[in-house]
Amino acid sequence: MKKIFAGLLVASSAAVSASAFATPASANDWEGISLGVGGGYGMTKNDLNLGTGPAISSFIDANIGINGFGGSGGFATLSAGYDHVLFGPLVVGAFIDYDFSDISTNIGAGSELGEIDANIKFKIENQLSIGGRIGYLIAPTTLFFSTFGYAHAESSDIKANLNIGGGSGGGTLAGVGSFDGYFLGGGVETLISNGFSIKAEYRYTSLQAERLDILPGSGADEFITGSIKPQIQTGRISLNYRFGDGKTEAPDDSIPPVTSSWTGAYLGVGGGYGVAKNTLELSDRSSEPGSIFSAGIPFGHDGGILFATAGYDYQISPRFVIGAFGDADYSHLKQSNSLSFAIDEDAEIRAGTKTQLKNMLMVGGRIGYLARPDTLLFLSGGYANVEADDTNLALGISVDGETVAGGGTTLISGRRLSGGFIGGGIETRLNDSLSLKAEYRYIDLGSETVKLLPNDLPEINEIVSTKFDPEIQTGRLSINYRFGATPSESAAPLK
Repeated sequence: MKKIFAGLLVASSAAVSASAFATPASANDWEGISLGVGGGYGMTKNDLNLGTGPAISSFIDANIGINGFGGSGGFATLSAGYDHVLFGPLVVGAFIDYDFSDISTNIGAGSELGEIDANIKFKIENQLSIGGRIGYLIAPTTLFFSTFGYAHAESSDIKANLNIGGGSGGGTLAGVGSFDGYFLGGGVETLISNGFSIKAEYRYTSLQAERLDILPGSGADEFITGSIKPQIQTGRISLNYRFGDGKTEAPDDSIPPVTSSWTGAYLGVGGGYGVAKNTLELSDRSSEPGSIFSAGIPFGHDGGILFATAGYDYQISPRFVIGAFGDADYSHLKQSNSLSFAIDEDAEIRAGTKTQLKNMLMVGGRIGYLARPDTLLFLSGGYANVEADDTNLALGISVDGETVAGGGTTLISGRRLSGGFIGGGIETRLNDSLSLKAEYRYIDLGSETVKLLPNDLPEINEIVSTKFDPEIQTGRLSINYRFGATPSESAAPLK
């Protein structure tokens, strides 16, 4: 979390420094080539499927689907692009990004008494994105845009490492090739000085499933087959230099200028998307020194978000704004697993688990810098509360296609989890009353105790400690109505 905050702080400081030398934007600043450098934070949900291989599939058909394992990590990015002002406020462009990333998934287990430490690791290493964007200039200096295109990602193999009593060993559990897929995204870019702009984007990348080479060279893939499908979501920010087209035509002042202060209350509604890495932590409750066993399994969740927001801002100077707000999110970030086992197609056993993180509440504050009278760059932070739903197990047995038995139980009881969030974004005034806000948030809910088998075997919680440790990131876009806009001497017409 400290690394994320530092990255937001550095990016915001760069924007503030550059905007200190700001001059009026030319109508042609959006036309032409641009180069950028930046970074961000990403989370992945790796959907894993394992099944029986050709050597045994004729009489045993088994399948395990985990949807999916969660991973997270940072990245640095380089980008180049070309934009063209199509007509009026519409801008189209093409770009290429290359991310140097370290988005890792780690599954760990061990015992202090036996000096045992085991780890399975998979990592998304680098990613190439080639695509286009279409944007709308809601102000001469601010572009809201959507992106889309082709994605290619390199990854590590799935590797295991085992340490016992000071000795260690490891190897490749499964070979993994590179991935191809597509990405969709959206964000906002604002001009902050001579040729410079700052761009913030939330991007979803879906990569196609790739076959796993189980225990390479061993022949194990005759008995076990598998595939892995990563889905990556990134929040990214970059500082860009735009070369323009060499012209210095007058700026487009067709949009009415903002002439009011940012001071006042506001209400808003919006939507977005979120992804979570929810680590299930298991350990013993032994009174003896040293743990008998411990394990950490990172499950991946994702889903959509609708939210309402209310807040109050106060413009403390011509350049700085502070504020407080509260958000209520209607969200369902889901995760599920499945298992099936069939013999000669006569009998089948099915099992599945499902859980979700939902209904987030956040209360916090923000501090912002006015890069332009109508455009606020801000950092946010505060308290977060999220509901972790029950983790339920469903079972079924069928014979000759007919279900003969079924049932279910609660594996882990749900509860509300508390923690904090940090974020950053850009808000642009459309006029004195309406604004559009795009924001990235990272939510850390800490490690909270939950109950294992609460209905069927509650006594097990006296032996086993079970905890959830969720991290969530969201990309959010809202439209806000600001009350009581008052004229301000510090607010100048758009240039």
